[in-house]
Amino acid sequence: MEFRQGKARIMDALLDHGGLQHLVDVGAEVIGNPVFVCDLAARVMAMSHATEEDRAFWDEFFPGGRMDPDNAADVGRAGIYERVFSNDTPVVGKFDFYPGRFVGARIRLRNDVVGMATLVEREPLGECDGDLLVVLCQAIVLEMTWQDMQVRSSSALLDVVTAAIEGTASGEELDLMTHGDRLGLPSRSRVLVIALESGHSGVVFSFSQGLLARRFPTSPTIVRHGRLVMLLDLSRYEEVPLRDLEACLANLPLRVGVGGAFDSIGGIKESYRQARAAMVLSQRAGLPAGLANYDDWRLDDLLMQVAELTDLSHYIDPVTERMAGHDRREGTQLIKTVDAYLRCANNAQAAARLLGIHKNTMYARLERIQQLFDVDLESGETCQSLALSLRMRRVLAWRGDPVTK
Repeated sequence: MEFRQGKARIMDALLDHGGLQHLVDVGAEVIGNPVFVCDLAARVMAMSHATEEDRAFWDEFFPGGRMDPDNAADVGRAGIYERVFSNDTPVVGKFDFYPGRFVGARIRLRNDVVGMATLVEREPLGECDGDLLVVLCQAIVLEMTWQDMQVRSSSALLDVVTAAIEGTASGEELDLMTHGDRLGLPSRSRVLVIALESGHSGVVFSFSQGLLARRFPTSPTIVRHGRLVMLLDLSRYEEVPLRDLEACLANLPLRVGVGGAFDSIGGIKESYRQARAAMVLSQRAGLPAGLANYDDWRLDDLLMQVAELTDLSHYIDPVTERMAGHDRREGTQLIKTVDAYLRCANNAQAAARLLGIHKNTMYARLERIQQLFDVDLESGETCQSLALSLRMRRVLAWRGDPVTK
């Protein structure tokens, strides 16, 4: 790409204020080669993910999202870091561990060098690629400065949200804090708590934060205890953002708890509790990372709290225990079958698909259950009792309590 055109693209990306990941993606697209950014300790802060080809490249080049220590040492022994950090001119390097060349340029915030951007030659380098890399570094510095200003200006929001969650301020005091600081909070929101699944790189977290900021610009976000806490703006969209959110974060190793909707700042505390509960319960249920909506876990949360006060095992329908005993003795899957049937609103064919069995097998199992245990699975009252009992059994298992006495 011609220099002037490429520079304009990078500057346009800067004006988006989509974060470091967004700038790196655009820079890589403009230069036509993969780009990564690392700090002074050679820790990777972001790598281009603009294309599927880039993602596949990094999986091979940076297994686990980290620079190979031996390769980093080779770069250091060659004096590349010293040359890059000493001036603003890009430096070209060539090493045995990769067939192509590398071009590095320093990232300098005011008078301090904070890192470097490196492009990896997968396609032949262009004449102005080094200069475009320098432009990208300058844009990264401006973005970091802007983000730093945003962090400072969002401290009032952090104070309000923290006070609401911890209950250290009354509703009246929260209203005064909100109006006094002119935070411009959405009139109707849900609290979202977003956590990175263990074993994954923090680059994913930064990337996700940028994605959310671009997609939901009117939904303020803070970082609390290593998690993102977002006030998802419902004032214009009602329930649409939940579908958009799921699509936005699809395939990312994030667990997202979604609390209930509220109309005033005082509602943050309960919505936050609900979002955290949904995250914990979905994880205990063994579900993969993704969206956990409290509306789907409300009854489980209630039972977890009731279990603190009374022994739930006394309220479990005896039929479920007889089924469980039959499964243990005979190696059958009757409990699993009934659970799937009830989860699918008594739709046998949908339950069969959920379990990955033929519909005739499902019908046969249901008939056998009704005969063995003298239950009517067409009775609404019976199904409600079984569904509640199965939930109570799960809650007791999560707590480590005995299911039967």
